[in-house]
Amino acid sequence: MKTLKKYLEENEINNIVVASKGGKTAIELAEELGKETNIVAVSEFSYNEKTKKTMKKKKINYIDDANLPIQDIREMRETLLMFDSGIKAALEVANIAALNKMVEGKTAAVAGGGLNTILIVNTVHPEAESISDPLKQLKIEKIMFSPLI
Repeated sequence: MKTLKKYLEENEINNIVVASKGGKTAIELAEELGKETNIVAVSEFSYNEKTKKTMKKKKINYIDDANLPIQDIREMRETLLMFDSGIKAALEVANIAALNKMVEGKTAAVAGGGLNTILIVNTVHPEAESISDPLKQLKIEKIMFSPLI
């Protein structure tokens, strides 16, 4: 967490998207990083009312009951799973947040149990005009943490 916080500060990245099934991870990130960071929690499940209230209080934006677009595209899902399920999840939640206009530009995408996968992605791909599928318009700029490295 300290390494992530330092990297975000040094690189002036203010957006974090986190795959957070029940909201706990997003709340922990908000407590560590503060309210000035734009944290977006994404879950394919519904957050309970208590969690939603806590997120609102901590200024965490959230998308629950999210449709998982990568999960629905077999070829893409299986290719990303060749790397790691955390990489797939991090890219998926970053894409969901970008398509919902909750983040723009450089963003930390966090997934995996115990925050074991952290990617730095850019939601504004420099070659977006030549990429027709909005799902593929993210640019991976850095793999900060992954069980692969």
